[in-house]
Amino acid sequence: MLKVQIFLEAGIAPNQVAELGALAEIAGVQTLWASSFPGRREPLLCLSSLAALKPGLRIGAVPLSPYETHPLKMAEAVLTLNEMSGGKMSVTVGGLGHSVMRATGLTPSRRVSAVRDCVEIIRAAASGKFSNYEGQIYSLLNYQAEWLQEAPPLLYVGANGPQMLRMAGAVADGVMLSDVPLSRMAEVRDHMSSGRQQGALSTVPLKVANFFAWHIKDDKAAAEAEARMEMIWRGLLQPWHTAPFLGEEDAAFIDSKRDAFLQAFLQRTPHIEGVPEHLIQSLVDNLTFTGGPDDIDRVATDLNNFAAAGLDEVTLKIHGDAAQAIRLIGERLVPALAS
Repeated sequence: MLKVQIFLEAGIAPNQVAELGALAEIAGVQTLWASSFPGRREPLLCLSSLAALKPGLRIGAVPLSPYETHPLKMAEAVLTLNEMSGGKMSVTVGGLGHSVMRATGLTPSRRVSAVRDCVEIIRAAASGKFSNYEGQIYSLLNYQAEWLQEAPPLLYVGANGPQMLRMAGAVADGVMLSDVPLSRMAEVRDHMSSGRQQGALSTVPLKVANFFAWHIKDDKAAAEAEARMEMIWRGLLQPWHTAPFLGEEDAAFIDSKRDAFLQAFLQRTPHIEGVPEHLIQSLVDNLTFTGGPDDIDRVATDLNNFAAAGLDEVTLKIHGDAAQAIRLIGERLVPALAS
């Protein structure tokens, strides 16, 4: 059965994350992810109150980047939370998000190598053994975390592109895709499988998750408006994501209008300047789960099709009233996926 994960909006306070974690556990959620975004609370610290409760579900931070924090310090923060949570920690390592680049002025280079080094360093640190790792960008020398007792955290890589997918397949426990349409699943699976076969983890199953925006609300009009406001983040509207359902010409047009979608997000308006209505609706229908409670059976059917195409876990980014969204997912979606 497809496992359900929840991706919280960035910056939710630690005490509220703990409350939402309790709800998510009751709802049958596998992993609760705290997310990172400039100007918001730090995700690892936001998980601390929940970790201290030693929850029954997994907890995770996403995305963490070696361009923001050296992998050694990242490893020690993750391993400390892993100890607090009783071995329930997961982490998704990524290159560097566009939002962070805008806020910091950082320009990452050799992303695949940096992320690979980061994952390998966290894994080496989590082993508890004496380690020397000489990476292409980062190293871990003369290191041992002798205090470790819990099972190691699960290490995901955030990936969509071919090189990152192959690398993730080689070194990670799991891959977190983002907004990948069903028609692209065979392509991404081939890249991940190619990397897996060549890596040291070739005999270990690779967990495959796909991130989707969840805009299901009692008020369908509000859900639709929310989906439009957040549309810029759906694969950053790159043609690779949109061409399968828009066609090449309309996908290129949408790519040229990304600033209009960004302005809609920044101004919190569902109006997308200069973009025809039918194209916006197609984006909503194909890149998000949007609608009312009556649409959940349709969503479950779509997700079961993804499971048949090789998806193990679905990561749902919830917006607005997080508690209400988690309850609805637990009451309606989780049972629908199990049936």
